[in-house]
Order: sequence, then structure tokens, then C-alpha cells
Amino acid sequence: MMMFEQYYEQFEPMIFHMMKKLHITRDHDLYLQEGRISLWKALEKFEAESGEFAPFAYQYIRGGMLDLMRKQNKLLERETVKADEYWQMNMEITEDKLLETDMLMPYAEGLTAHQQKWFWHTFVDDMKIREIAELYGVSVSAVKKWKKGAVERLREYVIVNEHVHAGDGG
Repeated sequence: MMMFEQYYEQFEPMIFHMMKKLHITRDHDLYLQEGRISLWKALEKFEAESGEFAPFAYQYIRGGMLDLMRKQNKLLERETVKADEYWQMNMEITEDKLLETDMLMPYAEGLTAHQQKWFWHTFVDDMKIREIAELYGVSVSAVKKWKKGAVERLREYVIVNEHVHAGDGG
């Protein structure tokens, strides 16, 4: 039986391939370690009669990295929420920033959590779609979907409010 080091040497390119395929752009050492751990777990769970080891290891490595991504994204979201709360409560924010936030708040209230991420980062932080995707560890197309849904809801909000204001003569 091969030692783990030999398996690792053999499957290290697979781990790097998976990191590239999942577009891992930060915390490379953490994901490399997760790949090693997943390979180790795959070796422990693998039963020869169930087929070849390589596809089994591939799925284990992929699953381990995806789990880690989910955990990191949740942590990042919590940190972002805490940061938003901090800035909203912090009295040292410039009046311009407070005014900007207050003016935008009614538009953001009808949006989902993801749509709000796109909304605030786009209009307050002046971030591009790619930057938002990298921040949350999601694909550019995911952020584009957040944007599309937000734009649809914002259009509805504007139309409804135009009718309300037109009705009161103003």
C-alpha cells in the first residue's frame, strides 16, 4: 500500500486543477490544505469494489473545497453585515455618506439580500460587477442575476411611486 505522501504527489495536480476550476483567487494555502484533507478522507472511505480511486478522489476534493467556499462566504457575509452595521451606527461618517445612504434606503428596502449587495456596492462603493463577485466568492453571472432582479424591482418601485406622487398633485 502506498503512503499518503505518494498519493499526495500523484494527486497534487488534481488539487491545483480543482482550485483553478473553482476560480479560487484568495486563500490558496487554505484551499490547498483542504484538498490534502479531502484526499486523505477519500483514501479512508474508498472501497476498491466501487470503482477507480481517481474519480472518487476528484469528487471528494471538489466537495471539500465547495464546503470550505460556502463556509467562507457565510463568514464574509457576516463580516460584511457587521461592517455595514458599524458604519451605519458610527457617528463619524460624513454627512454626505449619511445623506446618500438615506436617499438610497427606500430603493433598497424591496430588494433581496443578494440584490442589496449588488445595489449598495454599485451605488455607494462604486464597485464593478467583477469586484463584487470576487468579494463574495461567486461567479460574475451570479452577480449579474442579482443586478437583473434588482433592476426589475427598482423599475417597479419607481413606477409605483410615480403614480402615488402623480395622484397627490406632485
